[in-house]
Amino acid sequence: MNELKLVLALLTLAAGAAGGLAPLLGGGRSRSRLVVGSGNAFAAGLFLAIGLLHFLPEAAEAFALRGSTFPTASVLALGAFLLLLLLEHVLLPDSAHQAAHSHSGEGRHVHDTLPVPSGPPPSTVSSSPYVLVVALSTHSVLAGFALGADADARGALLTFFAIVVHKGTAGLALGLALLGAAAPPRRALRLVMMFALMTPAGILVGATAGGVLPLDLREAFNAGATALAAGTFLYIGAFDLLQDQFLLPARRWAKWLSAVGGAALAGLVTLWL
Repeated sequence: MNELKLVLALLTLAAGAAGGLAPLLGGGRSRSRLVVGSGNAFAAGLFLAIGLLHFLPEAAEAFALRGSTFPTASVLALGAFLLLLLLEHVLLPDSAHQAAHSHSGEGRHVHDTLPVPSGPPPSTVSSSPYVLVVALSTHSVLAGFALGADADARGALLTFFAIVVHKGTAGLALGLALLGAAAPPRRALRLVMMFALMTPAGILVGATAGGVLPLDLREAFNAGATALAAGTFLYIGAFDLLQDQFLLPARRWAKWLSAVGGAALAGLVTLWL
């Protein structure tokens, strides 16, 4: 199992690095924006379905097997959701909040083919991409932790699929933001790689934390981590992905269909599992 998670960690690293470097190496900017928009909507459907259909029922069952009659799994999931809401929408300063939620990749206009703005010269680079790195990295660590703590190999693969879709499109959004802010190439490379490393770091922490505990505590840890993962996935799907996409007027039907497709795919795989 640990060998599998190591492989998945390396694959998420590659997805994040490839997505972030594509715009910086001269990928099609307008096309990249379309990929980010549709990819984020698809990933949102995956995250929501996995949170509701995989993590939450699995956590509830684990707590029930331990003799708990209190809805501990739902309480922990709600707590994780509200904590992320507090961190991003209450405690984050307004300027940083706007920057963190401007990474949909499609701009704030009706048309999806607008060019990326040239941005300020390197001497006056906007701080927005750096705030975006922090926001995306936070989500990446939490999602990676959920994968690392998942005790079921097939469930881990389903979680990995959702993460890697989001990781690639989030990397694209970050690369576009760095390109638009005219970040120096070496600094941009460092920021992309820092973002790419966050999910593998979360996976390793989640897998290690569960592995070093005694069996009884490990089962309790896995149940709690799974419940927290449910709340995290619901938050990322609803607030970090869908909210940002559907505030934009362009291609709403296409994005809704992408979200439905992601949810349907995750639902089918969950039934198969």
